[in-house]
Formats: sequence, structure tokens, C-alpha cells
Amino acid sequence: MKSSKLIAAIIAVVALAWIGSGLVGGDQPSGDISENSAGVSAEAKAAPIERKLAEVRIREMTAQNYTDDVIITGRTQASQRVEMKAETTGLIKVLRKEEGDTVKVGAVLAELEVRDRGARQTEAQQRVNQKRIEYNAAKKLEEKGFNSKVRLAQALAELENAKAGLKQSSIDLEKTKITAPFDGIIAVQDVEIGDYLAVGDPLFTIVNLHPIEFVGFLSERRVQDLVVGKEAHVEFLDGQTLSTTLSYVAPAADDQTRTFRVIVTADNADFVIKEGLTAKIRIPVGERRAHKISPSILALNDKGQVGVKIVNDQDIVEFVPVDILADQPDAMWIEGPPETARIITVGQDFVIQGQTVKPVLAEGDGLL
Repeated sequence: MKSSKLIAAIIAVVALAWIGSGLVGGDQPSGDISENSAGVSAEAKAAPIERKLAEVRIREMTAQNYTDDVIITGRTQASQRVEMKAETTGLIKVLRKEEGDTVKVGAVLAELEVRDRGARQTEAQQRVNQKRIEYNAAKKLEEKGFNSKVRLAQALAELENAKAGLKQSSIDLEKTKITAPFDGIIAVQDVEIGDYLAVGDPLFTIVNLHPIEFVGFLSERRVQDLVVGKEAHVEFLDGQTLSTTLSYVAPAADDQTRTFRVIVTADNADFVIKEGLTAKIRIPVGERRAHKISPSILALNDKGQVGVKIVNDQDIVEFVPVDILADQPDAMWIEGPPETARIITVGQDFVIQGQTVKPVLAEGDGLL
């Protein structure tokens, strides 16, 4: 009995000692005990968590020489065009040229009935002769003192009036012959033999296709780059090309479109190039350094600017605004990035400016 009590007392003392050591003793804080009990050290918990960097594909690009062209869509037009109209009345008696015929300057295209115009001219000529005799006689009398200066002046006035009548009758007679004002082609024929014409009635439309003109309109952004006399190139829809010369740049913009009229001129002695053809006009204006890229790598920043994303020497993403110089079927030429740049070609949509990334250099000779 005594031994049982002794054992119980010993157990109680040991239990109290163990409990007491947990409450007041030891150098470890309760937190450390919890961590140690979980199997994680304090040093391990304090260490920073290492995050994996986003990978992007880059291509090290160097700017190339790019021939900067001003490109305009235009059409062909005749260098000269006139719509001829009747200057006197009469019946078409002879038709010497027809629609589609080539003509030389001064060539007779049609003739009107002369009627009494010839007789009126003859009469006017006789009247001039008469008045000239009368004036000469009056002048001799005035020199001898038998005639007044008033009578001499009257005779001179009558002579000049007769000359004016002769000139008018000669013009009326000349107008019965309709002649070409310049070398060209009759594009439109509005008269036939037997038609009676009144003053102002349409006769012919004549166009001059040599030289031929190519006309287009250019925005104010590029008009300052053009200089009259520079070489230009024209490409037709069928692929045919032609070397030309810039001959005219409008000094003022159109009020409605705010564009400037541009004309380039080319020889067309055989009239092969017709009026009204669509053509692309390309005018080289100089060389500049530019990058050739795939259009798919373009991006937008928060301000809505178009640009590309590059990786700097610290592997940090930067956004560079660009100017698009040319958009070709297989590539795009841009200006803006440095002479040599590490341009992101894949993954640019998933990184932002200022972000550190892991660049992976692209292989091969492609744009991506």
C-alpha cells in the first residue's frame, strides 16, 4: 500500500515537472515549436519565392536601306482636249474627217455651205478699194489747200470702216472650214453631212495623247517630298510598267478633299496608251534606314499608338512607336526602332512594358 502511494507520488511530480518545463522553460518561442513540429525551418520560410520569367522569342534586327516611294493611284488623261463648237451658221456640206481619225493641226475636218459669204467678201473688198481711192484724193486736195482736214478725217474713217467690213466677211468665210486646233485624234463626232448648225452647236471632240498624262491626288503629308522633274514609274493593272517624269504638283489643295493634284507625263507617239486607264504612280523620293518586319508583330500601347515591343540589354520589355513606310504583301517596312534592336516576334501580346522576360533568340532567316 505504501509502495503504491509512493509510485503515484513520483508520477505526479514527474508530470508537474514536464508541464512546468513547457510553460516557463526553453529558449524556443511557441511559433518556432509549431514550425519545427511542421518540419519547416524559420530560414526556409524567410527565403523569397523564385518566380519563373515569361519567355518571348526575339529576333536581332538591323535596319536596312529602304527606298522611300510616294505611291499614288491615278488614271491616264489626254494632255490636250477640246470640244469644238460651231462659230457660224450653215449646212454641213463636206465631212473630211470622222471619229477615230488622227489629224494634224490646221487640217480641215468639215466644210459648211459658203452660200453668199464669198460674194459678201468680194463686195467688201471692192468697198475697201473705193474708200482707199477716195481717201487718197482727199489727202491730195488737203495738201494743196482745196480740202479741209475734217473732210480728210472723214475719208480716213470711211476707209477704216470698209477694212473692218472686209475682215469680218473674211472671217465668216473662213469659219465655213472647220480645222483642227492641234495634232490629235477625233474622240467624238457630233455632226454628219446635211446637219444644219447654229452658233455654239457641238462639232468634234479632239484629244492629244502624245504626250500622255497620269493624274492622281496626294495627301498633304507627303506632298512636300515631291519635286517637279523627278523620275517616276507607272504600273498598269496588267503589270506593264513605264518610266515617266513628274511634271506638275498643284500649288494649292482641293477645298473638299484637302489633296494635291499630281501629274506625271510620258511619251505616247504611237497612241498605244489610251485615256482613262487606271495606273499606280510610284515616285522615289530618297533612301532611309528602316526595319522589315512581319505585320503580325505590331502592337498598340495605352495611347492607341502603333508600335513594336523590344527587349533592352537588361531583358526588360520596351514599347517603341513606329511609322509605317510601306505595307507589302509579304512584309512591312517601319521606322522607329533603333538601328539594331532585339524585337519581340512571338509572345508580345502576353508581356507589358517594364516587365523582365527571358528572351529566346529566333533561328533561321524568317521575319518571325
